[in-house]
Amino acid sequence: MEENIILEILSAFIHNRRPYLNCEMQEGKVFYTFYFQNILPVLAYMDKKWNIIKSEKIKQKLTDCYYQTVAENFKKVATFEVISQRLSENSIPHMPVKGWYLRNLYPVPELRTFGDIDILIHKQDREKSDKLFIENGYKVKENWEPTYTYNNDIVMCEVHTELMDSDLGKGEQVITFFSDALETAEMDKGQRLSPQKETHLIYLICHLAKHLYKGGAGIRMYMDIALFIKEYSDTLDFEKICSDFKKMKLERFFKTVTLACCEWFKIELPFEINDVDLNSIEDLKNYTFDADLFGKTRDKSVISIRNNEDTSKSSVLKDTLFPNAEKIEERYKFVKGRKYLLPVAWVARGFVNLKEIPSKLKYIKNVSNTDMTLVSEYDKFISQMGL
Repeated sequence: MEENIILEILSAFIHNRRPYLNCEMQEGKVFYTFYFQNILPVLAYMDKKWNIIKSEKIKQKLTDCYYQTVAENFKKVATFEVISQRLSENSIPHMPVKGWYLRNLYPVPELRTFGDIDILIHKQDREKSDKLFIENGYKVKENWEPTYTYNNDIVMCEVHTELMDSDLGKGEQVITFFSDALETAEMDKGQRLSPQKETHLIYLICHLAKHLYKGGAGIRMYMDIALFIKEYSDTLDFEKICSDFKKMKLERFFKTVTLACCEWFKIELPFEINDVDLNSIEDLKNYTFDADLFGKTRDKSVISIRNNEDTSKSSVLKDTLFPNAEKIEERYKFVKGRKYLLPVAWVARGFVNLKEIPSKLKYIKNVSNTDMTLVSEYDKFISQMGL
């Protein structure tokens, strides 16, 4: 029941109307679901505009959340504008994706929260970009190809040399599809680029697939896609988009996600989807609301066994403790084509994983105790989604 109420509030938000709430809602449950899905500022905005919450205690929390979010995101945007200008001054083309541009689809842009700002650069600009971030007061949090993470006291930036770093079990074409994303991008400001619209939508759906494949994707990711389609559906080349997903063996997933957005947020499409079972959309809704935004509260053991090539506990445990050279290369890109650096990667892996020993031990225990019937059920569900 709460899920349908939440979807009605989000749909009303997208269409700028009062939500139709014909039943008594459990405001505490609704509040915490919005919180765990990282969309609490949207509920705050809707209550501010339409007065849908009765509890004064919750109202005050929403008011505090609203103004705090707006202030924090305003500072993040201003801070990123500075580093973006520095990148431009140093002739480094860079392309923010997801939240940076999606926020402009929100009635108040600062309501679109983001933990980090994702930026794509050319691989040859990697060293120059790294030096620039450090010179401008950013600290290095992660520096393994193809993702480099920098943060200061205000904003975190994830700098990518590849837009997609997971093949979703579909093959290299998922990663290579975005190899020319910078070349097809549109000029925004200075050397800052905005993604070509079809490419951006495809990336949003592939990024959602990546999180769903590895653990979970929250309702905000679907809402972002719904807002994007609503804004640009008249100009998007859906025939090309569908063809591109077909090449990546993700056509079914594209249709499932798109139909879910239509059903949940009441958006219209310029084409019909009649080969996706509505029961699978209901299953996807239940799974989406069963965890937080990135599925971090969910036990990953079932998912790991299902996604493993051998679909066995022993294979997952072996890969966890002693990953093969290909897995090491996937994480430590400097090894690729230079097998003699594998020992260096193993040493680096040891240092990186020291702090993760307790969680790794818990994970190993969970994998060992996993009921394989749950793996079969999960495989049926995720295959039904097209992954």
